[in-house]
Amino acid sequence: MNWVLPIKKPVGLVSRRKVEDKMTLREKVYDSIKQDIVSGNYSTSDILNEKNLMNKYQISKAPVRDALIELCNEGVLKSIPRLGYVIVSYSKEYLDGILKLRKFLEPKYLDEYWERVQDRDIEVLESLHLEQMENACREDPVSYWNTNMDFHLTLASFYHDEYYYEILENAFQKQMLVFSQYYWNSWNREVFNIYSHQHSEFLFYLKNRDRKKAVEELRRDIDYFMKG
Repeated sequence: MNWVLPIKKPVGLVSRRKVEDKMTLREKVYDSIKQDIVSGNYSTSDILNEKNLMNKYQISKAPVRDALIELCNEGVLKSIPRLGYVIVSYSKEYLDGILKLRKFLEPKYLDEYWERVQDRDIEVLESLHLEQMENACREDPVSYWNTNMDFHLTLASFYHDEYYYEILENAFQKQMLVFSQYYWNSWNREVFNIYSHQHSEFLFYLKNRDRKKAVEELRRDIDYFMKG
C-alpha cells in the first residue's frame, strides 16, 4: 500500500518554520518570547505587557498582540485584564501525566507501524542524530530539548499518521514548558550524553530490524526521563 500523507518536518520547541529573514514580525516576536520563557528569562511571577514588548522589539502593537494571543491559545500565557500576561504555571503531576502518555503511546505506535518505517527513513533519522551530536550545545538545556524533540518527532513522521503526530508534538511542547519551570536550574550536561547514547542504541536495533529491542529501547528512553 502506498501512503500519501505528507511527512511533517519537526520544528523544535521554538519555531523554526522559516529562515529569519522571511519570518513575519509576529513570528519573530512569538519565537523570541517563547525562547525567553523556556530559557528561564521570564518567571511565572513576571508580568508581560504589550507596551514593554513594543519598546523591546521597537515595533507596533499589532504583531506583539498577535504573538501574545497565539501564546495564550497554546496555553503558554494567560491574559490578565488591565494588567498584562503571565506564564501559565503547571504542576509536576501535569508533567508526570505527559510522560506517562508518551511512555504508553510511543512504543505502541512504533510496534503498530513497524512496517511503515523504511530503510531510507532510518538513514534520515541516523543522519539527524549524527548532526545533533556534532552541533547541539551540551551546555544549553533548550538546545538539548530541541534535538531530543526533533529525534522523536522525525521518527513519528515515518508512520504517516498526522493525528498521532499532532498529539505527540503537543505533548513535547507542553513537556518542555513544564520542565523548564521546575528543573532548568538543576540542568546536568550529562543528560545530553545519556540521551545521545540511548538514541544510538535505538538506531542500532532499528537498523537491524530488531523490533522487540527497538520498542524496549524507546520505552527505556522515556522511562529514564521519568526517573531522572
